[in-house]
Amino acid sequence: MDIPGIPPLHHFTITSEGHQQGYELWRTGTALKRFTNAFVFDPAENKVLLGLKKRGFGKGIYNGFGGKLDPGETVADAALRELQIRSDEMRPEWFAYPSLSVPSAVPSNTLPAFPYELMWKDDPLWMPHLLKSEYFVARVDYGPVPIPKPGQKVEPVLDGTAYLVDGERVEAGMQKWVCGVMDKQEWERARVWEA
Repeated sequence: MDIPGIPPLHHFTITSEGHQQGYELWRTGTALKRFTNAFVFDPAENKVLLGLKKRGFGKGIYNGFGGKLDPGETVADAALRELQIRSDEMRPEWFAYPSLSVPSAVPSNTLPAFPYELMWKDDPLWMPHLLKSEYFVARVDYGPVPIPKPGQKVEPVLDGTAYLVDGERVEAGMQKWVCGVMDKQEWERARVWEA
């Protein structure tokens, strides 16, 4: 499978793929930015630690803990650094695993339900793979970014889910996406994390 921005994958099983009308092609001309997104989960207790973003892009969204890689920093070092920094900034909270084929060791009424409705729209595509410790890769193009007409003001909503065009909300959902799994050998051969 050829996914722009991801090394060629020869043994890749697609688990979710789609696009909105008019967005059949992957977005091009966008600079590649490397970020980490660390998740703390406890399969024995059937729980996941998420943080609520309190400011900036993604405000009000639950997520893992991450950020940009510093020059010369490894992915593992960046993930650890960002986990330490962001877990102090965000309000960490434990949630029950979403519905998976993983047996629960904790009754579902002891933890809040997994907050997919308060997370990025693509999280349900790949989060089950992460929680089942599967090797996976995903690409999601978000948009559309409204093109302002003369005199219009366009600004992003802080939670990253929409734009305000002259104060009126315009949704910014997933335009095109693919997510899939591979075995450990394919993961290591492709070195996806170095893309």
